[in-house]
Amino acid sequence: MYIQIKKSDILLEDTRTMLVSKSRGAGTYQDTSRGKNRFERKKYSSVAKTVKQYNKIDMNRLWKEDILEVSIPVVGEHDSYTVSVKMEGVVKEIAANIKNNKNQLEYRTIVQAITKIFNSSNIYVKCTCKDYKYRFAHWNIVNNVSVDDSSNDPGPGRGIANPKDDKGRGCKHVLLVLANGDWLMKVASVINNYIHYAEEKLQKPFLKLIFPKLYGYPAEEMVEQDLIDTDDYLDSTEGLIDAINAYGKNRGKYKAGTNKNPVTGTGGKSIKTPNSDEEAKTDTKSTKDKSDEIEPNSDSKMSPEEEEV
Repeated sequence: MYIQIKKSDILLEDTRTMLVSKSRGAGTYQDTSRGKNRFERKKYSSVAKTVKQYNKIDMNRLWKEDILEVSIPVVGEHDSYTVSVKMEGVVKEIAANIKNNKNQLEYRTIVQAITKIFNSSNIYVKCTCKDYKYRFAHWNIVNNVSVDDSSNDPGPGRGIANPKDDKGRGCKHVLLVLANGDWLMKVASVINNYIHYAEEKLQKPFLKLIFPKLYGYPAEEMVEQDLIDTDDYLDSTEGLIDAINAYGKNRGKYKAGTNKNPVTGTGGKSIKTPNSDEEAKTDTKSTKDKSDEIEPNSDSKMSPEEEEV
């Protein structure tokens, strides 16, 4: 019996691990003195290290569609760029973690949710560098692993320098972001800060959009205050998110008692709550692919432009 299988019938999984795997051995530079390919060369770039640098998140899309798209600043060998990463299902996973945590929202419930989705779901990427534009933008759209859709496809006949699609799934900046999970904690802090701020300062959209998604049922206040038909817009301008992160930093000053590690849930020393930029010191083993751990070096000397592969 002959059965014809169409490409549309095949479940394609493009997880973080799959994207890295497709790029680990792809493409070789003519000059290999600083690494044989993009995967090895990524260590000469560095990802933004402070929470306030992650201020470009569309909260409406996150809470209405459960789509998290993050703009991640990266300092490369020659310039600064922005890597965009999109993933789906983070809010649903946060809600599941809250339910398993005695109905309590904590910073670690958000970190664990983003980490799980980052490691197990389909991931979509893009970068603002020219290497990505001319070698990966077209093929990543074709292979459905791009943040952009077909309307942004540069087209295979417009200077595409990767005609065989054999150079992996991203430039060194994309590969750095995929191989290093430290930035996930910064994003978790931004989301955590936004939830707490919205609960206090943006009560109507919080009760209508955020609370039901976190806890699985409408807030009683929605009925009491007749909020069913209120505006369902969540302000997520960069200026407001900057202010919210500052609010979170002040909210997270030293607390007396026995604060636990927000990721592992262990420990007992009094520490800063993970809303400030200093929270990066928290153990992040759960957010990294150990085989891809790197030591970013943004202070390395500028090298000549690499020869194209």
